[in-house]
Amino acid sequence: MMETIDDKLRAGLSPKNLVVVDDSHQHVGHAGHREGGESHFSVIVVSEKFAGITRVNRQRMVHELLKDELVSTIHALQIKANTPDEVASE
Repeated sequence: MMETIDDKLRAGLSPKNLVVVDDSHQHVGHAGHREGGESHFSVIVVSEKFAGITRVNRQRMVHELLKDELVSTIHALQIKANTPDEVASE
């Protein structure tokens, strides 16, 4: 699943930086956790395509790219989406 997330976000957002982390091990015993993991993920994506876009709409962009996985496999997705300029100013 991590590879699928990575591939789809790279294809759709042409990121300068992308980090995908499987956080499933932190949710053992919680709702949506599955044996073998791959249910809870965090992504950090830095893309020029986020310029001029609100944080909510950035999240919507990521959700749209991963819509099939969100209805079938991914239970939770934490998203940090920034432009390169925002990262440089942090």
